[in-house]
This record gives sequence, C-alpha cells and structure tokens, in this order.
Amino acid sequence: MKWTAAAILFLSAAAPAVAQDEHIGLRVREWFARMGGTIEADDGSGTSERVDLGSDLGLADRNLTHELQAYLRIPVVGRIYLGWWRAHDTGSETITRTFDFQGITFTATDTINSEVTLDVAYLTYEFAFPTIPIGDVMGIELGIQVGARAFRGDGSIEDTSSGQRGQKDGIAGLPIIGGHVTVTLFEFVRAEVEVLGLAFSYGDWKMHYFEASGEVVAQPLPWLFAGVGYKLSSIEFRKDGSQRFLVDVTVSGLYITAGVRF
Repeated sequence: MKWTAAAILFLSAAAPAVAQDEHIGLRVREWFARMGGTIEADDGSGTSERVDLGSDLGLADRNLTHELQAYLRIPVVGRIYLGWWRAHDTGSETITRTFDFQGITFTATDTINSEVTLDVAYLTYEFAFPTIPIGDVMGIELGIQVGARAFRGDGSIEDTSSGQRGQKDGIAGLPIIGGHVTVTLFEFVRAEVEVLGLAFSYGDWKMHYFEASGEVVAQPLPWLFAGVGYKLSSIEFRKDGSQRFLVDVTVSGLYITAGVRF
C-alpha cells in the first residue's frame, strides 16, 4: 500500500507539469558538421584495409547536414521523438598510398573520386520527472530515455583513370539509453543537454553509438522557438566474416535550429 500511495502521489505531481506542455512539435536542425573516421569493405578476398576519410580520401570539409524531428508529449506517459539525419561528403583526391577497397586495388598517385553517406533514423521514448522550480524565474527538468537507432552507411571509391569503382553499404540497428536535462528561464529561454548511446553486438555485427548535444533556444512566442547548439555523434558498425564491412566515424559541429509547437 505504501508503494501504491507513493506512485499515486508521484503521478499526481507529474500530471500537471506534463499536461502544461502537452503538444506535438516539429523541429529542423541545420548542422555544419564535419565527418571523420575510417571505412573498410571486403569482397571476400580478405585483402581489405581501413581507409581514412581525411588523410586518404580528403573528406574533411564541413558540410550542411539536415535533421528533421517530430515529437509528441502525452500527459503522465511521457514524450515520443521520431527523427532522421544524414551526413554526406564527396571529394576528389590524388592518393599517397596503395590500399584495397571492396576487392579493388587503388595505387599511390591515382586520382580518385570518393563518396560517403551516413543515414541515421531514430525513435526515442522519454519520461520526464516533475519540473523543479528555482524561485519564480527558473525551472529544471530531468528526463530518462530509451529508444532505437537505425543506421545505413554507404561508401564508394572510383579510380578516375581506369573507371574501376568499389562500393559497399550496410544497414544495422541499435537500442539506446540516455538522459536529458532542460533548464527554462523566464519561460522565454530554454537550455538543453542530451547524452545517450550504447554498445551492442549480434552475430557478425558489432556496434556502438554515442551522441551528445547542447543547445540554447529563445521562445518569442509560445508556439515558436529558434536557437543554436552543438552536436557530436560517434558511430561504429562493423560486420566481420568473409564480407567484412566497417564504418567508424564521428560527425560533429555547430547547428542552428528552429521549430513550432501546437
């Protein structure tokens, strides 16, 4: 009975706080991100090597990365987030060493065109504890998250003189856990920090994911917000065996964000 009474009191306290911000929302992030790391692909010959995106392929520039997110807040139950983002980079480089990628040997002094794409889709459930007021001007909210990430990595390298092209892609999924802290000031400014990730493996697949972001947004109207932030995502998914495939990258940079709530 004590546990039942405590649960009823907790939910009674949580319900008003959550009910106040019950809504659906849409958010856009435009992320000035740099993607660095390594890729590897084996056609079964066992001769693949790790290829560095920066030093080998010259893919070290910042590119505009788009993120879309929709979310729903339900009284007492919590929040549900659904989103997707893509990091994409292309380049042309005269390579300085010989390496194999997807069964093709690329020789030092060859000029190559390369392309790397990473798509990340996510579904997250968040339970937010009752807001902690600090005076009349500030409130702090803590949330815990569970969810899933789906990844698709695609890499290709083409020799411009011979026309030989190595290309490989892979798809994997990963559960995640994390936490979220929100600080609201005067109801017009909101600062958020979010950290989540997990390591996981099944069969020939091994994966890890870590993501951290922080942002400050202004809310000039109850239904409109915009601001700036910084986000870092570290992703590794690897398939071992005769058809080895590896994407081990970090995507990071500043972003601007805007959204609406209804």
